[in-house]
Amino acid sequence: MWEREYEKGRWNGLELNILTTSIDGGQRLHVSEIPYTDLPSIKVMGSAANSIDLEVLLVGKASLVEANNLLASLNAAPKGELEHPWLGELPLVFETFSQKISTKRGVVELSLKFLRDGKAPQLSSSASITVSSKEQASEVEKSSTKTFVQDVEEMDAAQVSSLQEHFTYAINQLVGISTKLNVPSQTLSALNQELNSALVAISSIANAPEQFAEQLSKTVDRVADAVRSEPDSENEAIDNSRAAQSSMLAAIDPNTPSAHYNVQMVTAAVKMSKTVATLEQENEFDIVNAKGQPSIMMSDLKQLTVAISQRINEITMNSTLESLELFYALTGLKEGIETQYNKVKTGSEAQRFIERGRYIPALFLAHQTYTDTALISALNPQKHPLFMNGTLSMRAMK
Repeated sequence: MWEREYEKGRWNGLELNILTTSIDGGQRLHVSEIPYTDLPSIKVMGSAANSIDLEVLLVGKASLVEANNLLASLNAAPKGELEHPWLGELPLVFETFSQKISTKRGVVELSLKFLRDGKAPQLSSSASITVSSKEQASEVEKSSTKTFVQDVEEMDAAQVSSLQEHFTYAINQLVGISTKLNVPSQTLSALNQELNSALVAISSIANAPEQFAEQLSKTVDRVADAVRSEPDSENEAIDNSRAAQSSMLAAIDPNTPSAHYNVQMVTAAVKMSKTVATLEQENEFDIVNAKGQPSIMMSDLKQLTVAISQRINEITMNSTLESLELFYALTGLKEGIETQYNKVKTGSEAQRFIERGRYIPALFLAHQTYTDTALISALNPQKHPLFMNGTLSMRAMK
């Protein structure tokens, strides 16, 4: 009788003799143990996948071999497509089976359970786009230029004259920075032309403040690029980048007629900093291969964050659309500098301390503590590598 009761089907190209088909519809899933279950968006969690059970028949001398081959194929590739005589083509995933063998008639009956194959969720990472501090500083300058234009429009002749004096002093500071740089003569020549253009543009502050601000920003960028391109100094005390940063921060004047002047000095200091540029290129601070002392780096970065915080306090005295835009730009710049500060702090601070009453060489101490000699010396810069004693900072090797 079974010859008249089955229908032909296919699973991934393999022919199946299907006796019966049963479908179990997926039920809605509910969660009642969590808070706010009365909200539909919380309570209804989706639905279970539909399951399909097939009774498959294999007959003949090789029926057992064919059944085992079918099961091996299902286990090897559980996902596939079932060509069903009544339901059409169904994307399914094989789940379980049960097998019934009749040696008397050479019949093998398989009970196969499949689940409907749904679309896999596409996971995407929301990686934030990293903006360098120099780029963020340029955004700050653009936002500050809008407030600068408004300030100039409301100034009288005396205030404009005072503002011109401030910017003249700032550009002279840039001239002093450029004269100390060890860069090719062509670069110096281009810097001189740019600085002269900025000096000439000072006279146009009253009539064209936006054009002047753009010219000054361009001049600062040229000088900053030259500072960052200069070879690293072996002595941090005479490092031109650190001197340039200090020079720009020293030019800040609380009595300036426009807050844009101080904002420009701070962004110039950020752009001059080779410490910021170097740290942004690495995910972690390597104290062993660092080109400077961590304490000096953190001090320079702290000066920048303090100066930026002061500018934030200044611009929040007035609540306008332009000041709000500048506030967000300055906040983003501050966060970027603080990230570099925390990077140095995390990479240079000691994880533990040990006490040594007698003098001990760093090499011998490294063997005792299973760490690196260079790491011990870097963590204890005030200690001589041959005569270490007292409280010593230690870190685990990476």
